[in-house]
Amino acid sequence: MKIVLAVLLLLGIFAAPALADPFHKAAPSPPPAASESPALGGFVAWLAERQHELNDSIADAFRNVEHGSRAALILVLGLAFLYGVLHAIGPGHGKSVVASYFVAHHARWTSGILMGSLISVIQGASAVVLVGILAVVLQAKQIEILNRGTVVEFVSYGLIVALGVWMFHRAATGRLHSHDGHDQHAHGHDGQDHRRGQLDPRLIVATGLTPCASAIIILLFALANRAFGLGVIAVAVLTVGMAVTISTIGVATVLGRRALLVMIDKAGMETHRLERGLAIAASVVIVGVSGLMMFDAWTRL
Repeated sequence: MKIVLAVLLLLGIFAAPALADPFHKAAPSPPPAASESPALGGFVAWLAERQHELNDSIADAFRNVEHGSRAALILVLGLAFLYGVLHAIGPGHGKSVVASYFVAHHARWTSGILMGSLISVIQGASAVVLVGILAVVLQAKQIEILNRGTVVEFVSYGLIVALGVWMFHRAATGRLHSHDGHDQHAHGHDGQDHRRGQLDPRLIVATGLTPCASAIIILLFALANRAFGLGVIAVAVLTVGMAVTISTIGVATVLGRRALLVMIDKAGMETHRLERGLAIAASVVIVGVSGLMMFDAWTRL
């Protein structure tokens, strides 16, 4: 039980920024309450400020690109990459889902890169499709585009909640790994997994379905400066930056889980109960965090 509680606390670190989202509010965030972590609140505020500065810099660079500046073109792409790295550290983008999934499942470290990359690509692509259809084809206004993005976000988190409940049921009933007919004790004394769980494409699609807010902003900047094609390229670069951050979290979780199981195995303790506890804790985090993000999207509808 202590280990499960520790896992919930660790995953809460990834969830915390998602519960204090300063980017969806026009007014400055209030000072943190006494029960909140001053360090965490200060980091989130610093992150928000840096992203606002990057917003302004990208907007200026787009205006200079319109005047034919090649240096501004390179600057747009460089800023987009940096923006992607920083923005993925902030609220959303499936960090809690990625970390929770790899806490609950056997995986190679390369799976962390693959999952983080796929989620980022889908988030960027969904933003391009959303803005492309609404703004370019239907000539929708900016506020309507943002509202439609919130609807997609609400649906996306709802799907993740449903998948999290399904994961909890499988973990609680001991059927998390029963699909391949192997024993749950799937790692050897050398700490290497002999059976690797495959990535769940449903979870990846549901997590990536939410269009990236930063990608939408960049595309709107591009439209305002008659450079939608460049905006799409910038979003592609932004996606690479996001993939770096999310994949790093995935790889770190895979390696952390492996190290924990190796220590338990060397201590002569049974690991299948721990694996089941990790799976239950991870599914609880997925449902809880996604449910809160779903509620936040609902309040903005």
